[in-house]
Amino acid sequence: MKRVTIKDIAEMLNISVSTVSRALKDHPDISHAVKVRVKETAATFNYVPNDFAINFRKKSSKVIGLIIPEMSMFFIPSIIKGISSVLHREGYHFFVLSSEESLSMEEENIITCINSRVDGILISLTRHTKDLSHLQKIKEIEVPAVIFDKTIPQSFFEEIIFDNKMYAEAAAEKLIDSGCKKILAIFGDENLEITQARRDFFLQKISIHPEIEYKVIYCESADNVKEKLNIILDYETFDGYFAMSDETLAGLHSSLIKKKVQTSAVKVVAITEGILPKYLDESYECVINDGFSMGTMAAMKLLNLIKNRNTVMAEK
Repeated sequence: MKRVTIKDIAEMLNISVSTVSRALKDHPDISHAVKVRVKETAATFNYVPNDFAINFRKKSSKVIGLIIPEMSMFFIPSIIKGISSVLHREGYHFFVLSSEESLSMEEENIITCINSRVDGILISLTRHTKDLSHLQKIKEIEVPAVIFDKTIPQSFFEEIIFDNKMYAEAAAEKLIDSGCKKILAIFGDENLEITQARRDFFLQKISIHPEIEYKVIYCESADNVKEKLNIILDYETFDGYFAMSDETLAGLHSSLIKKKVQTSAVKVVAITEGILPKYLDESYECVINDGFSMGTMAAMKLLNLIKNRNTVMAEK
């Protein structure tokens, strides 16, 4: 059965479309009898208001495009939950597009958002994104956008990122205070700003102590961590390990088990959302970063940009 429209109801009752519309809104100019007939017909045929059409007339879709680098069990679900909590409260809908860590797909997702007439875009960049030239279009047509979590050095768009200095230094201090003398530090993709920031702040703190040796590796996934550690742990031992994210921690944990490293004899510290370590090893120390909070902050930042844009447009 096709979706019933206001026009269909008007034809059924032999009245105008505007009368149906006003009756559904309880307009005082419409008689009680007509309102009852219209509402009963709407209920009988499961009429649902076309929000897109309504918002189109208002020059607002009330829809946000959310672009993520990939669907992952790490961190992303809680970010989406945080975003949803804000947008739902403010009467917005959103759809999620995954770039599958592909720059070309990220470009396609931007076009999809534009063609869908979204009011704004939330985006976390892929590891292959080196510049923001493909985002220039949304700048030109004045679609507000906020980049969150994974970004690159830039000054064109608003960003929501964690206090990487605080997190990285806190993790380094935990390893130093535990008396670690040889540390393996596992970071994510070297091209991402979040990786570069956490690496620089972590190593600055460790380097204050020349007696501490350290080795740094970069891994783009949990599987990549396992691949590298499968080789490294055959000829090197460490008394301290640092994982910059839940994903790198998952790979590290699997490798330590495979190599039969006693976690009670080493120190493992990770920057994490805090949920994963509970299911891995209770001895792991966590520096908590909250994905839900990042999601709420990114959504609120975007809604403020949309509000400001609308105010400016109304004044023109």
